[in-house]
Amino acid sequence: MARDIRVAVIGAGGVAQVVHLPILKRLPDLDVAAIVDPQRAKARTIADRFGVQGVFQEVGDLASIDGLDAVVICTPNDVHEENAIACLEMGLHVLCERPLSTTSASARRMIEAAEAADRQLMVAMNQRFRYDARAIRQFVASGELGDVFFVRSSWLNRRVNRPRRGWKRLAHRAGGGVLMDLGVQAIDLALWLAGYPRVERVSARFHRREEVEDSAVVLMAIEGGGTVSVEVTWELMEDRDRHAVYVLGTRGSASTSPFRVLKELETGLTEVTPPLDVAPSGLYTASYRQEWAYFLRRVRGERPREVQENQIHLLEVVEACYASVEEEREVSV
Repeated sequence: MARDIRVAVIGAGGVAQVVHLPILKRLPDLDVAAIVDPQRAKARTIADRFGVQGVFQEVGDLASIDGLDAVVICTPNDVHEENAIACLEMGLHVLCERPLSTTSASARRMIEAAEAADRQLMVAMNQRFRYDARAIRQFVASGELGDVFFVRSSWLNRRVNRPRRGWKRLAHRAGGGVLMDLGVQAIDLALWLAGYPRVERVSARFHRREEVEDSAVVLMAIEGGGTVSVEVTWELMEDRDRHAVYVLGTRGSASTSPFRVLKELETGLTEVTPPLDVAPSGLYTASYRQEWAYFLRRVRGERPREVQENQIHLLEVVEACYASVEEEREVSV
């Protein structure tokens, strides 16, 4: 019988408490060996809540754990690189919360470190693992929607839930504002659905009330003549958040909100929306479970290690967005 996979959680903040630890504690054949956080008392409280024995303040202390296989990094963005590389050099697989880092150069160093260590480095883009998004990706990849020429991705979060303080409001820690928080996910999902084409040019506009932007609109020209549009905000004043993706092709179209797929057949425009394996209300939570299943298959060696070089290009696009706003012009990537 295969032994349990042993995982440590680095960073005891909200995403660790609300997302990763509840999922990990329910997974079979998996042991959460430790929580690492500079605030030891906080880490101890969270560890006791989830029945985790090990508590450390330094990432280097993980070397003392026998049989540790992997970590999930849930720290502020500015320390993703140092934590990931330290773990990779210890021979650990790494799942890193998005964005992979704050710059494309940093992301490249992290990927090179993973290559040198022959370990999986994966960024936690859970939106890719939504059942509706994966169904649309299959339609695009199979060519059933024809040539994709336009993708729109929007993530509009309610003002009541916006980060009011903390590291997400500090440019030197987060790398930016809502574009680094929601925008990297919205851009990644749009490009992933389209097969991750190269972005050639970007034009971006921000709304900024404080140090970092709270709303962003980005228009991207992609190779082959297509267009990607992205809108994100922390300032929506509605009763619920709004998240949607639209994909337009020469032979059909698809959307996530509502989830629909339509194709142009000989008999006319026909809806071919497949059934989902989960209720719409459970899509977001299920995406995290699928993300962990995908990562753990690589930790166990059941699937070949994947090099996520597209994350370098993603951060090049984000850097071009900030340059576009600063220079008030369209910027080449």
